[in-house]
Amino acid sequence: MEKLSRSFKHLSLLFGLPLTLMGSGASADETESFTYMSQNPLTPIYSIPLEYTNYGGAQSGDVSVGSVKPIIPFSFDGWNLINQLSLNFIGTSGVVNGIKNLPEPYPGDGASGLGDTTLTSYVSPEISDDFSIGFGPALVFPTDTRFGDPEDRTSRQLGSGKFSAGPALMIVTQPKPWTVGLSVQQIWSVFGNNSRHGVSQMVLRPFVNYNFNDGWYLVSDMNMVANWNRSSDQTWTVPVGGGVGKLFMIGKNAINTKVEGYYNAMTPNLGADWSANLTLQVLFAK
Repeated sequence: MEKLSRSFKHLSLLFGLPLTLMGSGASADETESFTYMSQNPLTPIYSIPLEYTNYGGAQSGDVSVGSVKPIIPFSFDGWNLINQLSLNFIGTSGVVNGIKNLPEPYPGDGASGLGDTTLTSYVSPEISDDFSIGFGPALVFPTDTRFGDPEDRTSRQLGSGKFSAGPALMIVTQPKPWTVGLSVQQIWSVFGNNSRHGVSQMVLRPFVNYNFNDGWYLVSDMNMVANWNRSSDQTWTVPVGGGVGKLFMIGKNAINTKVEGYYNAMTPNLGADWSANLTLQVLFAK
């Protein structure tokens, strides 16, 4: 818990300075509209989420993941195509199980660099303003590259060493003041490094937001990870927790910010006990 407190202190310091520099001259309706759009990943709006997550309490050390996750939508004839790209930069002192970014980590004594790259494309019909559904493929590319050691593919610890693919489904409903959603992804390895284990991983992500005035909200966004290649008592990682967020209008655009903390109620033996997360998302007006 002391490590978790220190992580939140550092995140708050990093978080606080830019927030004090932001003003909001926008109307309450504009702020509310952007807040709900930021909470629905199927909204056809360009945005660039930047995330930092620290996974702590693992036996072999912590894992730090910095992610850039641009959302690129296309609209046509009553349908939207929502493309979500995830570039992940990882630092770890050893093998850590139970996180989405490392489905089959390679045992080692520490590495830092680029992890695998994920692309998820949701086909989403335009149904109503407060209900969205999307489905499509999830693709994971083995782009993992250790800084200073680009040739040693057998010992890379920052990815699975496999190209993986599978289906993805997301449902979001927004009865004010709530946003409630569920996304499910299942990937299997298709081809890649033969010296590495195959991948069979599901990520089940229920999320809920409760909104207040002026862009403030509470959030719980739990990434539940199942590694089907493990024994039954080592399969699941189930986090419990939440956080607080605030959306700021910057001219006609917006910046969404949130800080979260989670305790893993279930985790593999080599998994992390907790995680702390900071997100800063830039949203662009339609």
